[in-house]
Amino acid sequence: MKTKKPEVAESKARFRTIILAVAVAVIIGVIAGIAIYQNRLAPFRTTVLVVGDTSISMGYFLKRIHMFGGKPMAMLQILTREEIIKQVAPKPPYSINISEEDIDEFLKGIARGESDTITEKEFKEWYRQRLNESRLSESEFRELMRTNLLSQRLHGYLAERVPTVAEQVHLHMIPVKDLSVAEMIKGRLDTGEEFAELAREVLSDEKLTENGGDFGWFLRGALAPEIAQAAFDDLDIGEASEPINLGGQNFVVVMVSERVAAREIDEDSMQSIKSKALAEWLKEEQQYHKVEFHGFNNGYDSETDAWVQWQLQRMRK
Repeated sequence: MKTKKPEVAESKARFRTIILAVAVAVIIGVIAGIAIYQNRLAPFRTTVLVVGDTSISMGYFLKRIHMFGGKPMAMLQILTREEIIKQVAPKPPYSINISEEDIDEFLKGIARGESDTITEKEFKEWYRQRLNESRLSESEFRELMRTNLLSQRLHGYLAERVPTVAEQVHLHMIPVKDLSVAEMIKGRLDTGEEFAELAREVLSDEKLTENGGDFGWFLRGALAPEIAQAAFDDLDIGEASEPINLGGQNFVVVMVSERVAAREIDEDSMQSIKSKALAEWLKEEQQYHKVEFHGFNNGYDSETDAWVQWQLQRMRK
């Protein structure tokens, strides 16, 4: 019995060595797994945008940029607008809801293009190709289509309800490309010269010369902010403005001959207002939503953008 004790001790030592080796291997495996996750998987799951209680991952963000092109910051703005529409449009007073059947019909309409019909086989092949090209999952692709439909219907809802009357000014302008000329025009107007006569003398555009610088009636939103400020807020009727810089060497002197609180909007202006209805709504609505841009460090920073650009290059190969 005494001769077996060294063998038992040796066996226990070997067992402990094996257990220790296995434990070390497990630890190394865990560390390697963590490293792989951190380097390859975690970045794609990083939140890049928060709108209200909704978070958008880096992976989806990359897919959308790859799908539509453009710059990352522009896509962040697009995704922000989409999320606001998705969160608000289904609620009163809009109450816009999109069914799965609506999405199917929308997709088939896109697939048909200018054709009258499309077979089910043709549609399935078209659908398969769109999924492959977009790199979106089917649920992501359909959700994007739902968002497009929501946007279209919300735009229609808003366009039908734009006002038909609005505050307007009858505006006269003399645009020039030299500050000294603009200052000369202002000085001569201040001495009592007629705006129309001076416009005919200075302007070279035949139509503007004929009209004596009379540009007609304008809504506030149809004018550059600097001109709108002068025309609607600063000037008295018949008063010429100081030269207004419109960028570079472009200047204008303006005068308002009439201002009314409510005037029927002309058809061209109405179409323009309707086309901008959703954009104007979003500009107003966004202030009521928490919007945050995120990245790997402090917001969507240069390091995050560099990583995004690198991933986009890889996706294009």
